[in-house]
Amino acid sequence: MRPRPLLTAFAVVLATGWVSAQGINPDISVIGDVRAFVTGDPNDSKKDELQLDLHGAELALGGYLNPFARADVYIGYHDDEIELEEAYATILRGLPGRLQLKAGKYRVDFGKLNLLHPHAYSFLDTPLVHQVLLGEEGLIDIGVNLNTQIPIGSAALTLSGNVLKGDFSTSQHHADEDEHAHAAAGLWARQPFVRSLHDDIEIEEEAEPGLGYSERLGLYIPTGDYAGFEVGLNALQGTFDRGTGRQVRLLGADLKYRWAPDKYHSLTVQGEWIRSERDLWTPDEPLERTTASGFYAFIDYRFAQRWNTGVVAERAEGAYDPSVTTERAGVFGGFQLMEETTMLRLLLRRTDGDALEKPVDEAILQLVFSLGPHKAHWF
Repeated sequence: MRPRPLLTAFAVVLATGWVSAQGINPDISVIGDVRAFVTGDPNDSKKDELQLDLHGAELALGGYLNPFARADVYIGYHDDEIELEEAYATILRGLPGRLQLKAGKYRVDFGKLNLLHPHAYSFLDTPLVHQVLLGEEGLIDIGVNLNTQIPIGSAALTLSGNVLKGDFSTSQHHADEDEHAHAAAGLWARQPFVRSLHDDIEIEEEAEPGLGYSERLGLYIPTGDYAGFEVGLNALQGTFDRGTGRQVRLLGADLKYRWAPDKYHSLTVQGEWIRSERDLWTPDEPLERTTASGFYAFIDYRFAQRWNTGVVAERAEGAYDPSVTTERAGVFGGFQLMEETTMLRLLLRRTDGDALEKPVDEAILQLVFSLGPHKAHWF
């Protein structure tokens, strides 16, 4: 029997509406980070007791605006606060010279790790050197990025530059001083060199940050059909306060090697070193420049389709008192439940430093779940 014209027209309208909706509606995902942990931190009132925490939740919205551009928005819930973490548009193709353009609020490509959200880390938390020198949540700012990739035989050279509003300069001062904060994020925040930043904030409440600029040079070299490494050089220049002329300069170098012959095995070796030069201002005193540095390094080995393990080591000097250092090291393991929507990770870690009477041990069990296309993927 031939379909009636009215039914055919109705079907065409429904199909057209469905395709249109697919082009307009973004992909929506929710990612949660739930933790159970025990800490030996003597400043924690629940020392050596089992504690539970919703470490964070993230709402991710993204999709293509057209075949040449897409937009992404990330809204995060942390420490009982809701924050717009990122909101940016990216022109992926169509510009001359293989250029790509990004504009909005985004994670700046200073090194390889800062681009990722912490829920992707096998070792659970933002490295100390990033927290102290880049900001508690990493280097995030409103800006414009231009980047391009230049083939060099089988290798590839990446050039990237950012013009930044300057909000990163104030975010570097914020630290969680909550006495009951999870030790993974709170140990370093209770140390004298971080507490002194809060004293500095009281002086600089009316500070007016200026524009910042960052540059990255990356070179990727394949070493076989399934392996390759990338080296990167990073720089950033910014103004903490235009009134007092306080400046910050960051230099960094990073290295990443990855071997992944199949979906059952992979090996990632990655590290980064950062050096900071920043001015400290107090009333009736000339500007004083302090220099600090730090690094992180880790090895992550995936030995089965759903299992991985590794080690991580970190060291950071105080941004305004380099004589105060903090070090920590840990071992971690992960298990993927069936597929990438549910992951369990265990981290055993020891933290030591000049501001601690004795080393602090921690055990952290993390459950990361994902609802939607943005998965809690392997690192």
